Amino acid sequence: MQTITKKVAKHFRLNESLIKDAQKILGAKTETETIESALSEMIYQEKIRKLIEQTKGKYKFEGLN
Repeated sequence: MQTITKKVAKHFRLNESLIKDAQKILGAKTETETIESALSEMIYQEKIRKLIEQTKGKYKFEGLN
């Protein structure tokens, strides 16, 4: 079964240089794709961080920076 994703129009004032840099890194074709990919990546990283925390110190987590 396919999940339907609601799209909403939002207006933000964003640093164009950051958008272009992220677009290159992510290989995104559009600015919208760039922002959605970056948000998805942050959510993924948070899930990974929580998973690592659940290992109760079995593995060392130093961050993603």
